[in-house]
Amino acid sequence: WPGSDHYEPIGWNDALGVLAQELKGLDSPDEAAFYTSGRASNEAAFVFQLFARALGTNNLPDCSNMCHESSGFALNETLGVGKGTVSLDDLHHADLIFLVGQNPGSNHPRQLSALEEAKRKGGRIVAVNPLPEAGLRRFKNPQKPSGVLGRGTQIADRFLHIKPGGDLALFQALNRLLLEAEDARPGTVLDHDFIDAHTSGFEEFARHARTVDWDDVRAATGLTRQEIEKVRDEVLVA
Repeated sequence: WPGSDHYEPIGWNDALGVLAQELKGLDSPDEAAFYTSGRASNEAAFVFQLFARALGTNNLPDCSNMCHESSGFALNETLGVGKGTVSLDDLHHADLIFLVGQNPGSNHPRQLSALEEAKRKGGRIVAVNPLPEAGLRRFKNPQKPSGVLGRGTQIADRFLHIKPGGDLALFQALNRLLLEAEDARPGTVLDHDFIDAHTSGFEEFARHARTVDWDDVRAATGLTRQEIEKVRDEVLVA
């Protein structure tokens, strides 16, 4: 309520009245921003954007450029672009897919059909998550008779039950194992042409990765070295 320093329950008429008063007080519709939620339904988001456009603005930021501002900055620093660089079609043809901290069954179910297609074409999927998700263990596609009547598709071939926040330690350990595999079979594991053309600081990174301590990895991830070595093997055959 205007002037209050605490949240207070009010009726819908009062709430809509406050909203209308604020919007009418703007010098331009472009002074308003209509932030949408990633958990809104398509129908609700459609009506919401109609409301904004009827007012006279297309200021419609969403969770991808608000919630992911920090990750976008980090991606730009490391990969050169602050957003996703793959499409669903890329997943269809991938030999190996890592799902790290993702819960597609509850957060982005559209991805499950793409993962199902990848599995159909022989792709392997490694899920890394503190929370086992039923959709990754067995997906029953409601758009197919076999999905409704059959047993469904096992999405994740390998599940790593990692501790929260342990993903960085996991991938540092995996990098160490891949570097050691390259040492044992020079020129057969790493793509040196790609590294030379598209990365910087690789030697410094490699020196650090070789010093990763397995006791620290176990403490951070809750995973054994043997579990991580099995993931390395997935990478080597992909």
